[in-house]
Amino acid sequence: MLPDRTRCDCLTRTHAIEFDFGNNWAEAIGQSLYYSIQTGKKAGIVLILEKPSDYKYWVRLNTVIDRNNLKIDTWQVKP
Repeated sequence: MLPDRTRCDCLTRTHAIEFDFGNNWAEAIGQSLYYSIQTGKKAGIVLILEKPSDYKYWVRLNTVIDRNNLKIDTWQVKP
């Protein structure tokens, strides 16, 4: 639990990681950046893609990150 009583999904030695489903890609950006600020660790997002058509969310996520030079590492989980 963080000082403001929020919870990061996964805290590693280097990253504060938000896990979210594909359609929540935009929300995941804000959460990962906030957790990074609260912990002093790198921001990360694991995007869960449940079906092939969810890949569009992966593209959207990484396009926003790249175009805005956000320091967020991303990983995907798919079946």
